[in-house]
Amino acid sequence: MPTTGARSRARSIVRAGGLLLFLMLLGGCLLPPDPKTDAGQDVFNLYILVLALAALVFVGVEGFIVYAIVRYRREPGDDALPEQHHGNTKVEILWTAIPSVIVLVLFVMSVITLGSVEARADRPGVTIEVVAKQWTWDFRYPDGVEVTGSSGRPTELPLPVGEPVRLVIISEDVNHAFFVPEFLIKRDAIDMGENAAPNEIEFTVTEAGTYAGQCAEFCGVGHADMIFVVNAMPRADYDAHMAALAAGATPPPAPGEGDCPTTIQVAAVESIRFDTDSIEAPAGEDFCIELTNNDAVEHDIGIDEIGFDGENVAPGESITYLIPAMEAGDYTFYCTIHPREMVGELKVTE
Repeated sequence: MPTTGARSRARSIVRAGGLLLFLMLLGGCLLPPDPKTDAGQDVFNLYILVLALAALVFVGVEGFIVYAIVRYRREPGDDALPEQHHGNTKVEILWTAIPSVIVLVLFVMSVITLGSVEARADRPGVTIEVVAKQWTWDFRYPDGVEVTGSSGRPTELPLPVGEPVRLVIISEDVNHAFFVPEFLIKRDAIDMGENAAPNEIEFTVTEAGTYAGQCAEFCGVGHADMIFVVNAMPRADYDAHMAALAAGATPPPAPGEGDCPTTIQVAAVESIRFDTDSIEAPAGEDFCIELTNNDAVEHDIGIDEIGFDGENVAPGESITYLIPAMEAGDYTFYCTIHPREMVGELKVTE
């Protein structure tokens, strides 16, 4: 009988340890994405600090609990009341001092991070007015260029890389929130009225690329369609891009767009469908999708996971889309004009 009881306790400890390991692994999977802005890097560092201190407290507390359960468990036939202790001054000072130090460290680091996120440059590289409304975004630039969108189709937000960008964020109706997951920043868009200053946020994009953005505040039935895409590029490319927008022309392609190492052929055919339901692309590098429209109506290609929405292609024409590098995984490509009928699987492999 004692042997059976010991085995039962051992199994319980193993189960508890397995659950603890699972929770720790799950916590590792919930790390934020690698930040692409200076402000986001500060937020990321604070997150890691909080996670490390929380893990330290969790392991310490749960470790003492498991130790106490195993070390002081009741043995068969042991009916005597253990020796009772009514306080230990050193232990009480210790368990008061440790949380106080942790809270102080978190307070100081939070204030430092907040100061960094809220810092403002004397002369930002560009100041953009961000207008949120049900259920789309408008971006207004100082030179009079305005980039507008429509519900369900991401509005493009061109930004320069390596210099401060200031966004003045307003709402024309209900509360919204400007959020780019890979920037690790979010700021509410609220109708402050005529006598109050709108919300602002400033950051520096550290890496060129295409980043998906969205409204992060439930704003009505079209909330899921309120998306945008950030197109971050070097200053020279940004200037050329904005000059083309100001002239009403199609912006020039970024360097390398015409030299895709991988080009995938996809055709839209009669009966509103693609000629394939699965395509494959390499991970970690840009690639192209050449869409040929052999149908009688317009089509395009969209990839929600990266906020990509390609230009429409008229019947009988073709276009080559440049798709920014993606991580390995399974994604969905589809025609945003016929999202139910024209859907396929995009496999990005190492």
